[in-house]
Amino acid sequence: MKTFLTLIILAIVGVTAWYLFNNYKPGEVVTLTTTNTDTVVVVKDSIINANTFDTIPLGFYQGMLPCRTCEGIQRTVMFSQDEEFTMEELNWGKGTQAKKTQGTWTKEHGMFVLSQKGKIISKYKLVKDSLINTEYNGTRIPDSLSTQFVLFKKNTFPQNASWKQRQSEGIDIVGNGTEPFWSIEIDKEKLILFKLADAQKPVIIPIEKPVMTKDSVVYSVSTDGGVPLKISISSRFCNDGMSDHLYEYKMTVWFKGKVYKGCAVMLNNTGNSYTKL
Repeated sequence: MKTFLTLIILAIVGVTAWYLFNNYKPGEVVTLTTTNTDTVVVVKDSIINANTFDTIPLGFYQGMLPCRTCEGIQRTVMFSQDEEFTMEELNWGKGTQAKKTQGTWTKEHGMFVLSQKGKIISKYKLVKDSLINTEYNGTRIPDSLSTQFVLFKKNTFPQNASWKQRQSEGIDIVGNGTEPFWSIEIDKEKLILFKLADAQKPVIIPIEKPVMTKDSVVYSVSTDGGVPLKISISSRFCNDGMSDHLYEYKMTVWFKGKVYKGCAVMLNNTGNSYTKL
């Protein structure tokens, strides 16, 4: 009897081992094939089937899109929590300024729709950290071209502890740049503080009312010795040159015959209208 049971157990073990040997394939790479109703896009070296919409886009998204008359179109879109967006499109190789578009966004039937004054500009599918452009200015983008029309999630400037401290102290705007390192702090009611890395002490000048232009704020002040300091803050997207972080504003400073270019952050967007360009 024991011999019979032993034979049955051995048979079961043998069948199980045979099945696992013939069906288990470790390390196999599976390639997904989709029909025309699906969208396949390469995101960070992985292939993702774009049929899930479990979140909303916030912050910056950027990608290089095809262009017939230039090297490529760099499209950057910033989505805000109040369902507004700002988009910049820069034609590489043209030497022209980026085209800026602002409007609102909504979620409709799994799509994120960007509109301006009631007119639909574009539609996107959100896939993890990427946006797939499916329609632009009324023209549907075929699934076969979807990998060429992808915007990838970009890092938004970090809210560091130093800026929070400055905000609590009444600082409304901060700016910084490199080559050489410099920084600016603006208190709308009191002063402007300009620091250069190789300077022994900062330049501190009483605040004056700025001049508003179409898309920028310009401060023109002078030191006690009569040296002019000019600061322009424009509502153009900016990269700080050191990291992959994007900022909502650009800052340019003119001082002692030199031009310093960098990025700016509005710490307080209340109180005066010019802090929101």
